[in-house]
Amino acid sequence: MELGSQDYWCPQQNLIRGLFSAFGRDPEPTLLEVPNSNQKPAALLYTALGIKYCCVDVDDRPGSVMLDLNFDAVPNEHKSRYGLVTNHGTSEHIINQYNIFKSMHDFARTGGLLIHSVPFTVHLEHGFFNYQPNFFEALARYNSYETLGIWVGVDWRLASLIPWERTLLDYLTFSAQTTHSLVVVQRKRFSKEFCAPFQKVYEEMVPEQVRSRYNVVVNGEILDSTQHLNEIAALKNTIENLKRSRGLSAVSGRELVIELARRVKRRLRTNN
Repeated sequence: MELGSQDYWCPQQNLIRGLFSAFGRDPEPTLLEVPNSNQKPAALLYTALGIKYCCVDVDDRPGSVMLDLNFDAVPNEHKSRYGLVTNHGTSEHIINQYNIFKSMHDFARTGGLLIHSVPFTVHLEHGFFNYQPNFFEALARYNSYETLGIWVGVDWRLASLIPWERTLLDYLTFSAQTTHSLVVVQRKRFSKEFCAPFQKVYEEMVPEQVRSRYNVVVNGEILDSTQHLNEIAALKNTIENLKRSRGLSAVSGRELVIELARRVKRRLRTNN
């Protein structure tokens, strides 16, 4: 399921050939020479790769599911159905950020991949939003996604990606024409309701009655954020006490794992 009835273009034939080779297929000649001035529907590319393609948009393009991602929920017949859900530059144009990321979660089946390619820096007047790495880290933390990678694209016209790290910004140039992108690949690990994330740096600054409205998926179970944070704080205190009483070198990894398992079991018994 693709957000937006996307088109594709790629002037580098070696990339298209490499993509098809990874799927054990030969590319059709019409898919090899696709410049930006003559884009083709993404459906043609996915179908040629053997992937059953669907997209969601408000443009009533043939083959698309008509949804306004500012308002509409995922229809029941499309929930938990897709092994790949892509956001190639759609979410930044949607004012209702909660609904669009919930929709991606709802479209994906357990084990499905969520791929984002979104504006990172500048992209002046391109959309409503740019994104930060900590946003996707929060999505993963609250929904127990597995993050398979976060990369930076130095320009939207280039295929090269660089693994994300903070110091990378020291080597990038910025101007009104800058179009750095953030590419994120995550895996949905559990079939649970979408949990809206709270930014980590502020979690401990707000009252418990506020945090208790936020849920988090832990070991396949949904807990409220306050309960989860209190459990983490208690575990940290236990580790610190062990460090102080016996020294860090005397605390084995096995002891820490046993203590963590004990606390998780107790928490799950409480929830049940």
